[in-house]
Amino acid sequence: MGYYTRVFCSSKIKPKVNLLIEYLTEIGHTVWTNPKELEDDWTDFELMYDSERLPLLIELNEKGNSDGLAEQELLEFFEFIGKANIFELSKKKVISHLDRTEYIVCIQLPTNDIIDEGYDVNGNLMSYLERNFSGMTHADREGFYLNNKLLLKIK
Repeated sequence: MGYYTRVFCSSKIKPKVNLLIEYLTEIGHTVWTNPKELEDDWTDFELMYDSERLPLLIELNEKGNSDGLAEQELLEFFEFIGKANIFELSKKKVISHLDRTEYIVCIQLPTNDIIDEGYDVNGNLMSYLERNFSGMTHADREGFYLNNKLLLKIK
């Protein structure tokens, strides 16, 4: 069973796999992927951080280019969050960001086979995407984060 984190990115520029790996390596992680997965126009890849553990599964769903997956996921989040009332500023901020989302980077963590390093890689990857691709982070059963601060709790 997996646990999912997502980064909703509003940038029109998509991240390149080799630059993600380069960044994670520069900050001290030992990560790698299959060389065949280093294409610029990627939709998914496996991010390995420990040869004894299952990889993190990374998927990019772009609006208008993912067989409706990005649009469907956004619609589900809009329905789940609901409309914001006049005083729900955090909810308004999340809804506004989701409206501007160009693509979603979804990261599946294999919770039955992950160690602290895997969680650290995931956290640093999400922060990088958030900073460099105008992202907002979502963690299953937690909520939406911006700059590592919980913006909107979701049960």
